[in-house]
Amino acid sequence: MISGGFAGGGVTKSSRKRYLKEVYQVGSEGPDLLTISFTKEDGQGIGPGHDDPVVITMILANAHLHKTLTVQGSSADILFKLAFDKLGLDEKELRAYPDTLFGLADAAIKPLGFISLHTTFGKRVKSKILSIDFIVVDVASTYNTLIGRTILNQLGAVVSIPHLCMKFPIPEGISTIRGDQKLARKCYNESLNLRGKGKEVNTIELGEVKS
Repeated sequence: MISGGFAGGGVTKSSRKRYLKEVYQVGSEGPDLLTISFTKEDGQGIGPGHDDPVVITMILANAHLHKTLTVQGSSADILFKLAFDKLGLDEKELRAYPDTLFGLADAAIKPLGFISLHTTFGKRVKSKILSIDFIVVDVASTYNTLIGRTILNQLGAVVSIPHLCMKFPIPEGISTIRGDQKLARKCYNESLNLRGKGKEVNTIELGEVKS
């Protein structure tokens, strides 16, 4: 569980208290959302009986960003410093983030700041572009970025771990992003060996993204 970020009403105590009070005023009528379901075909090519995380690729800052971990237990959307640097971003572009993050490491983490980046999920006509506030942290990780509840909620996404895929609504219907099971297992194994060995070099495809 990673706590902090812009979920839960914001970064101030007063905004979080207001957000908490809202739930006591919610009526019985639920949100008007499309039905999203998963079938046997969604799990084709996935090893049975697995417990792997959903690791996807998205387009960020004109690059295909692999090793993107979906974390429903995270209230923060995180971009790791190594990936930030390899994307050619400058620390001068960061805006101050006044809070700390908990649950990402052994102790509370003070982020370097946050940056708003256009992020594309899906491909071509089945894609959706969002402006995401990524919190940048200088912490060793085998992943490039973690996407948490704020992004998943903005997408209207549903993640199926058994199928290792994520689906979200688009004007044309439903878009599907499939996870990479081999990469997920590799990242997990590397993360167990990361402690005390420095920072992992993450993999990013740089270059123009074709529409």
